[in-house]
Amino acid sequence: MSAGPHRFVSAERRVREDRRFVAGKGRFVGDVDLPNTKHVALVTCPYAAARIISIDKRSALAISGVHYVLDGRELAAATLPLMAGLDTPNVPRRPLAVDTARYSGEWVAAVVADTRALAEDAAEEVDIRYEPLPFVLDAEAAIEPGAVLVHEAHGSNVLLDRTFVWGEVEKDFAASPRHLSLRVKWGRSSTVPIETFGVVANWDPWRDVLDVYASIQMPKYPDQIAMALRLPASAVRVHYDVDVGGSYGVKRGIKHSVLVSYLTRRLGFQCGLWRTGWRTCAAAMRTGRSGCSMWM
Repeated sequence: MSAGPHRFVSAERRVREDRRFVAGKGRFVGDVDLPNTKHVALVTCPYAAARIISIDKRSALAISGVHYVLDGRELAAATLPLMAGLDTPNVPRRPLAVDTARYSGEWVAAVVADTRALAEDAAEEVDIRYEPLPFVLDAEAAIEPGAVLVHEAHGSNVLLDRTFVWGEVEKDFAASPRHLSLRVKWGRSSTVPIETFGVVANWDPWRDVLDVYASIQMPKYPDQIAMALRLPASAVRVHYDVDVGGSYGVKRGIKHSVLVSYLTRRLGFQCGLWRTGWRTCAAAMRTGRSGCSMWM
C-alpha cells in the first residue's frame, strides 16, 4: 500500500501502551492509593427471590475499624434510580435491593471499614432475615401467562416489546420459492476481565466536587453519577487515566460508583474504595442473556 493520506489504514502499528504494561507500569484502579481510604464490602442475597424482613447491623458495627453499614432503604431515600433507558417507572434500578431481592447475588447492604479484609469479615456479621419467594429462571417461561412476576408493580415480565423491520420482509418471504426455519437457543455467559471492576471516590465538601477513579467503559458515566446523586454535572470529575484491564461489557459499573460516591459524601471520609472479587463479578455483574430463542 503506497503512502498517502490514509497511511495508517491496513498498516501494522505497535500498541502505544505495550511498553508500560510489559514493564509492569500500568495504573489500574487497584493502584490508586489515596490517603485515608476506607474499603467497602457487600452483603448479597443467597436466594433467587426473597423479601427482606430485617437487617441487623449491630454485630458488624461492634467490630473495631468498622464505620458504617448501608442498606437499600437509606440509599434509595437519598438518591434517584439509575438510568434505565426504558419507560419503566415501576422497575427502578438501584445499587442495593429495597425490601425485595430479585436474584441470587443481589446486593443488600454495604459495609465500610478500614481495610478490605475487615470489611469482608464484617459483612459476614450482618444478620439479614429473608422470606424466600417464588421465582422464574427460564426467559421464555417468564413471559407465559400466569408466570411469577419479577416486578409486581410493573405487571409483566416484558420490559420492551418492539419489532424491527428492514425492507419488505413479508413480500420477500412470500415471493421466495423455498423457506428454511430453525430455532436457536443459547446458555448464559459471563465476562471474565483481566481486572474486575473497581472504583475510588472522593468528595471535597469545600469545592463541592466529587472525584471518581474507575476502570470504567460506558457512555454518559459522569452524567449518570451526577443525576443519581442529585448533583450538577459539573460537580463530578472522572479521572480517565486509569487502565481498564479488559471489559467485554462488564465495565459498566454505574451502581458501584453511585454506591461508593454516596458513602464518601455521607461519611465525610476522604475516599471510598470497592473492588469486585471474582465471585461477585460472576454472580452480580452483567451477564450474557440465557434461555433466549430465535426463529429464523
